[in-house]
Amino acid sequence: MRRHRLLPLCALLGVLFAGLLPNLDAQEVLTVGNRDVIFLIDITMGTQSIVAVRDFIKRFVDVMPIGPDQVQVGVAQFSTTPRLVMDLNSYGTRDEINNALSGIRPRPGQTVNIGAALDFVRTNMLRPEKGSRLQRGVPQLILLMTSKKSSDSVEEPARALLRTGALTLAAGAKTADVDELRQIAFSENVVFALRDFRAMPRNPKAILDSLSTLAGVVVTEVPTEPVVEITTVQTQRVVRDIVFLVDGSNYIVSSFPYVRDFIINVVNQLDVRPDRVQIGLLQFAERPRIEFYLNSYSNRQDVVNKISQLRLTGGSVLKTGAAMNYALSNMFQSSTGSRRWQGVQQVLVLITGGPAQDELKSVADKLALAGVLTFTVSSGQADQALLQSVAFVPDLAYHDAQFSNLPAMAELVMPKLIAEVNDTDVTTASFPDEPVAGGERDVAFLIDGTDNVRADFPYIRDFIIKVIEPLDIGIDKVRVSVVQHSERPSPSFYLNTYQTKDEVIRAVNGLSVAGGRSLNTGAALRFMKDTIFSERLGSRTAQNVPQFLIVLSGSRSRDNVKEPAGSLKTEGVVPFGIGVKDADPKQIEAISHNPSFAFIVKEFSELSTIPGQLNTYVSLPKEQLEVVLQQEIRLWKLVDEREKMMEQVKKLKAQLEQKTQKNGTESNSSPDGEILENGTDPNIIELQRDSNRQISDLKFKLVKAEQEVTALEQNVTRLEGQVVRYKSAAENAEKVEDELKAEILKMERELRSALDKVDELESNNSHLSKRLE
Repeated sequence: MRRHRLLPLCALLGVLFAGLLPNLDAQEVLTVGNRDVIFLIDITMGTQSIVAVRDFIKRFVDVMPIGPDQVQVGVAQFSTTPRLVMDLNSYGTRDEINNALSGIRPRPGQTVNIGAALDFVRTNMLRPEKGSRLQRGVPQLILLMTSKKSSDSVEEPARALLRTGALTLAAGAKTADVDELRQIAFSENVVFALRDFRAMPRNPKAILDSLSTLAGVVVTEVPTEPVVEITTVQTQRVVRDIVFLVDGSNYIVSSFPYVRDFIINVVNQLDVRPDRVQIGLLQFAERPRIEFYLNSYSNRQDVVNKISQLRLTGGSVLKTGAAMNYALSNMFQSSTGSRRWQGVQQVLVLITGGPAQDELKSVADKLALAGVLTFTVSSGQADQALLQSVAFVPDLAYHDAQFSNLPAMAELVMPKLIAEVNDTDVTTASFPDEPVAGGERDVAFLIDGTDNVRADFPYIRDFIIKVIEPLDIGIDKVRVSVVQHSERPSPSFYLNTYQTKDEVIRAVNGLSVAGGRSLNTGAALRFMKDTIFSERLGSRTAQNVPQFLIVLSGSRSRDNVKEPAGSLKTEGVVPFGIGVKDADPKQIEAISHNPSFAFIVKEFSELSTIPGQLNTYVSLPKEQLEVVLQQEIRLWKLVDEREKMMEQVKKLKAQLEQKTQKNGTESNSSPDGEILENGTDPNIIELQRDSNRQISDLKFKLVKAEQEVTALEQNVTRLEGQVVRYKSAAENAEKVEDELKAEILKMERELRSALDKVDELESNNSHLSKRLE
């Protein structure tokens, strides 16, 4: 009997399904326009839910007119990190898309980062080369499907998507936060709160209708000239070198995600490539640290990826002025990608959240005189009034009391950042290193080319460029040559190889390490004298043109340098010696024209402090140079004589002390008990008294020094004990953490097992209820 009563119900269901399918077909034909649809899927929602989501997408694909000029489908999945499944232009047919959907597989996890996933879609998938037709006005629809509340912020990523013109829909089940879904969706009408995604394929109409009928674009359009096209034209006109100087101190550690989002929001609105906009970034606290140069990355995605991976250095000391000065000296250089010699506007964007602890205004003036356009973006404890004076003009200083408002501030900064220079009242400025008059001269570089300097070779290239940038290079003006040396010299180019500054700079930028294990600088100096400073290779010694040699070494030379350096000096060459790291200071001094022309620095990164001092001599007119060299020689002769006299005095004092000790206290003494070795001559007595006083002072200083050394050794021992204790505590903490992680994984497995049992019981209960009915 029961079987007969079910027959009318089956017939009724057959009629309903028969009427439903034609409606779906009619919807496909009549209401679906061109669109790009991206499904963004939380893969931690469980196996059955993922299967249901795949079935839903297949259902969507089956009723849509799929094709490059109709409906395109893209898929991305995420947990804590997003991953691409297919781009919009990866597949062009239903079968290809349906086959690729098998790549969506569940993964266990208790946390999801929806904000990062939304940013991933915006920066990686909504791009013309990935199939997006956003710039052609085709609707961009993103359907987010998640079963959890996000562990990161979704507000700004959702706004950023909205600003691009994409329409985001949000579907959530289980522990998804409905309020969060409302933040993500462009309208509350496209928020779908489901009990379980497994029911999605059985009742897809509401979501399918939205995906197939929405055709609006959030970007406002003018009927005759779409805003999207105007933006594209403006982007193509913008040519900038932009350096972000980011506060990496403790003042912004907790709020750094907002700072990072601000930078990414700015970068995403720029056309990043070598002939348009170049981006560089360094962070600072007590010391600056370069993250990447202007020429490190040639496209927007690489820059965004690097910024996303940025980690702060931390620290409570904020040397903002020193960092700005460092940025000027190291980031706005030809060797690091700056195009200032091509007339490209140089921009520095200072982002800070704490009070500067050094001088800012003088450095800001220096940047302004160098033609660098300085913006300031600040929050927290930063001094707003001071930063207004740091910005190129007060209008370029942006401040908000809340870090959370920084991402939205990108919209305020962008118009000025991409504006023509005249729109920002920027006067034409000359760079500090512009060419100076100095007449004819030949300048040769002999640089360390061993394998030891391979990692630091960019600093060497930058050093050479900083020296030659101020020079008026030309075949009848300043000629330049570069030679590398290791066991043997290796010329890179001669004095007569290039005739313009651009050619020389390109050649220097193209230098690579010649290689070698050790230095024979003496042999290289002979090569410079006999070959480089010869008339056939461009030297103008016979015409009395000043000859300069700049020698740079990172280690000690194995051969003698004194004799070949002397030969060079005799021929009229003025050598400068620069030693770095393991270079021998005595050899560097022997190479140099005089000790004033010898420079020693600890690291290659400190080479940037030397070019200004070199240029003081290299750019002098010939007559002044001769006078300066003569004065330097006279000065060092006097210094040498003074040192010799001091040595003689020390020897005399030592002899006096020896005689005093030899004769003992029984020799002639003064009434005060002082030793009178040589009778009662007043001069001798006074000399003895002075010697005794000096000896006493030295003994006292020696005892004091020994006490300080003992105290320091005790401190070292105490600190080493603390380090051992901290290390032990850290190891114990790591063990506890590993145990907790194992326990969490165990509980997750038990929870999944329990949830599966609950699902099974619910299913059994549902079947029983239907059977009872």
